[in-house]
Amino acid sequence: MTAYTGAVFNNGSIRRLLDLAIDSRRTGGPSLEDELVRFCRTIRNSPEAEWAIPLATVSALLDLLSEMLGSENPPNVPAGFEQKLNDASAEIAGPDFLTLLAGLIRMQDQEAMPNFESLPMAAWEARLMFPRIRQFSYWVDSGEYDDFEEGLRAGAASEHPHGCHQEMSGLAAELQKALLLFPTPDSLRAGLGVAIPWASEPILHAILRAIHIHFTEQH
Repeated sequence: MTAYTGAVFNNGSIRRLLDLAIDSRRTGGPSLEDELVRFCRTIRNSPEAEWAIPLATVSALLDLLSEMLGSENPPNVPAGFEQKLNDASAEIAGPDFLTLLAGLIRMQDQEAMPNFESLPMAAWEARLMFPRIRQFSYWVDSGEYDDFEEGLRAGAASEHPHGCHQEMSGLAAELQKALLLFPTPDSLRAGLGVAIPWASEPILHAILRAIHIHFTEQH
């Protein structure tokens, strides 16, 4: 099997789904149903993801892999995939589990997308949706600067000049999105706190101000 074909099994949406299923098996872990809803919400919230691999394609790929693995002559799969599938499916046969996932995703694709109040954001969702805020952690809690505002100003200028158009403007968009999605301290703590413990409304506003000042003075 070539590396390209093997990537169907050990990378992309199949790997993510199996990893989420495995995490749901651990003691105290989230339910598999909730993780699948979050997976679907992530794709449906992203025009780029929906364009590249819509949920209908994900469920069709799961059905196809189920048929292949359940056939009389199943394909060779990358090392470790069978074990990962067994860990994810537990007492259910691997091909049947893939069919189950396909059906659940297909069903969720027809449902109204839950907001973050009815289904709080998981840590992996926050890391995926707000990567630049998370990367800004160094400037907030590294302790390198005695003055907090000085650290934020340094962070806002850290990508100058060439990275401002993409990285800093992207960070500003993430900050504004987080403040709009989570308008109260409790909702912000529940949404971003799982992945970015220092995130609070005053700090996010302070970073946003530092970026706007930098843009005004330097661009």
